[in-house]
Order: sequence, then structure tokens, then C-alpha cells
Amino acid sequence: MKILKAQTASNLRETLFDTLHEVSEGEPRLITHRSGDEVVLISRENLNQILEENDVLKAISKGRAEINSGKGIPHAEVKRRYQEKIKQWRKQK
Repeated sequence: MKILKAQTASNLRETLFDTLHEVSEGEPRLITHRSGDEVVLISRENLNQILEENDVLKAISKGRAEINSGKGIPHAEVKRRYQEKIKQWRKQK
């Protein structure tokens, strides 16, 4: 797990251009405020990657839950259906 560089909001104001450049190069920042609030500044690319990974993990979790509840289709059945579809497509040509 990567440790984020921490930076105060006041310091961010002073070094905004350099900080944004570093963030765009893949260096996320933890921005702290006097009130104790913290936010993370990340690049769009990193955000998109995180969102994509989250979607994949949700899909895996949903699939596992379906399998555990008996809603899944065994591999052999999927394979049989797929081979049947291929035969149908070949007949149509």
C-alpha cells in the first residue's frame, strides 16, 4: 500500500501548480485542514482505474453470491450451450 504525501491546505495554495503536476504524474496527495478534515487529491486516470477496479470487484462479489445461492450455471452447461449456439450459427451461413 502506497503512503500518500500529506500536505496542508495552506501549503497547497502556495504550491498548487507543482502539486497538480505531481498528482497528474501519479502521485496522489492527502490534503489536511485545520478543522481535521482530510481529502485526497488524485488524477483522473487514477480515479478511473479505481472506479473500474471497484466495478470488477462488485461484479465478482455478485457472481459469488449468485453461485452460493444456487443461481449459477455450471461450466459444463455453459460450454454445452455455447457449442450449440456455434452449431446454429454455422448452419445459418
